Amino acid sequence: MTKHDENQDEISYTGERLVINDQIKQLHPLCLEQHLQRYIFASDYVKGKNILDAACGSGYGTKILYDAGALTCTGIDISNESVKYAQKTYGSNNISYTLGDVNKLSFNDGSFDVIVSFETIEHINNGQTWIKESARLLNENGLFIISTPNRSITNPGAYFNDKPTNPYHMFEYNTLEFIGELLCEYDIMNLYGQALVDGFKRERSHKFFTYRTFIKKILPQTIKSMSHKFRVNNIIPDQKNDLVPFSDIKNLQPTFIIAVCKKKHINNENFKSI
Repeated sequence: MTKHDENQDEISYTGERLVINDQIKQLHPLCLEQHLQRYIFASDYVKGKNILDAACGSGYGTKILYDAGALTCTGIDISNESVKYAQKTYGSNNISYTLGDVNKLSFNDGSFDVIVSFETIEHINNGQTWIKESARLLNENGLFIISTPNRSITNPGAYFNDKPTNPYHMFEYNTLEFIGELLCEYDIMNLYGQALVDGFKRERSHKFFTYRTFIKKILPQTIKSMSHKFRVNNIIPDQKNDLVPFSDIKNLQPTFIIAVCKKKHINNENFKSI
């Protein structure tokens, strides 16, 4: 058993951030596996790099990234309880955890090679502020690996300014809104979807839909009912934890959107005053 498999029973689960404990394993195994798969996916980009994991929560993901070959890993989180636990459990010479707000970080410009930010942006007041701050923190060739829920699935029929049903979310993007925000600071190298569902039917029936019923009832039922109808380049939708390239998604929508972005290079010589 590796350290990130250990139960994180010292931190209470409120629904705001994931911890690995018996409650999560028994009641929310799908949620746990989806979070772990995102970090495993990001592990392909970290070897020999200086990594920022924002927000790191209880720290298990930061440890996964370091074990994948990262040079250094820094986890930041706004929860003092989480940071203390993470530092005690996973801290080492090359893994550190610190308290911080992602929109107001004290690191120098260009401090990191890769920033990982899973299920973070929807928890803060202004997503564009975090996107700009992440670009400041990355070096010239830096990568930003970020995920967020897709409002078209989690809150179908809702507008951007509508309060999400998840009480811990300040807002939620749909796919085009998320891409538009990222393109202000980044070139998007790849887009992936996770937990594919028939989002078009969900959109039409949004009056009878809540986030809670989606997670507990609709998602498992939808995937089961669709498994014999849809195949996406041999990817069967009941592989609900896999990250599927957007190019392979047909007739479905992702519950979660994952983007791999590269910091933009702006050549000031190309911008001439008129």
